[in-house]
Amino acid sequence: MKTLLRKPKSSDRGNILIFDKGVGLDVRNGSQRRAQSQMIEAERMSVIGRMACSITHDMRHSLTVIYANAEFLEHHDTCANGRANLLLEIQEAVLDMTERIDSLLHFSRSGRNNSFVRERVSLVVEKAVAAVKHHPDGRNVSITRGKFPPAEADIDARNLESAIYNLLLNACQAATRSTHVPEVTVLITEVDERIYVTISDNGPGIPTSVRKTLFDPFVTAGKPNGTGLGLTLARRIAEEHVGSVWVEESNREGTEFTLSLTKNRSLR
Repeated sequence: MKTLLRKPKSSDRGNILIFDKGVGLDVRNGSQRRAQSQMIEAERMSVIGRMACSITHDMRHSLTVIYANAEFLEHHDTCANGRANLLLEIQEAVLDMTERIDSLLHFSRSGRNNSFVRERVSLVVEKAVAAVKHHPDGRNVSITRGKFPPAEADIDARNLESAIYNLLLNACQAATRSTHVPEVTVLITEVDERIYVTISDNGPGIPTSVRKTLFDPFVTAGKPNGTGLGLTLARRIAEEHVGSVWVEESNREGTEFTLSLTKNRSLR
C-alpha cells in the first residue's frame, strides 16, 4: 500500500505556508531576522566607516611628524640630544598609528571566532599593566596593584588584555591631568561566580557632558589624541565574557571603573 504525501497549500496572506494537517510555518520571522541582521551590520559598517575617516585624518598627522623628523635627521649639524628627541617623536607617532589601526581591527572583529581558555585573570592584568607602562602616557604614572587572587575564568586572553589595557590607559591619561602626583590603582576581587577588575585614578573626573554617552564610539572626553573607541571596545569585550564595564564613581578627586566577567561561560 502506497503512502500518499499531501502537498502543502500555499496562502499569500501574510506569507504563511499552511499545511493540510494544520501546521503553519511563519516565514515572516526569518525575513525579519535577516532584515534586522542586515540593519545591524549596515550600522556597524557605517560606524567603521566614520572611524576609518577619523583615523585616516589622525594618521596623516602622524605621518607628517615622521616625515618631517626624518628630514631633520638628515641634517648633520643636529646634535645628539636633538636627534634623540626626533627619534622619540617618530617612535611615539608610530605607536599612535599602531594603536589606531588596532582599534579599528578590534572593533570590526570583536565577537568573532573568540578562543576561550581557562586562565588566571591576574596574569592578563599583569600583562596589561606592563604594556601601559611602556606607553608615553603611562611612564610617569604610579600604578599600584593590590594582592591579586588566583582566580581563574574562561577568557579570551588577548581580547581581555586589550580591554583592561584601554581602561588602564584612560586612567593614566586622566591621572596625568591631576594637580597631585598621578596615581592609578588596580584591584581584582571575586564574588561567587564573578570576577571584578577595578581601576581607579586620581584625575579630575569625567566631564558631565559626556557621562551619558561615555561608552559610545568616538566619545573622547576631551582627549585630543583619543580615538573614542577604548571604552566601547572594553565594554564589548566584557560582554563577550558575560560581564560589563561601568563607572563606579567619578568626581573631582578621581574616577573608578569596574570590569566584570563570569568565571564559567557554560553557566551563563
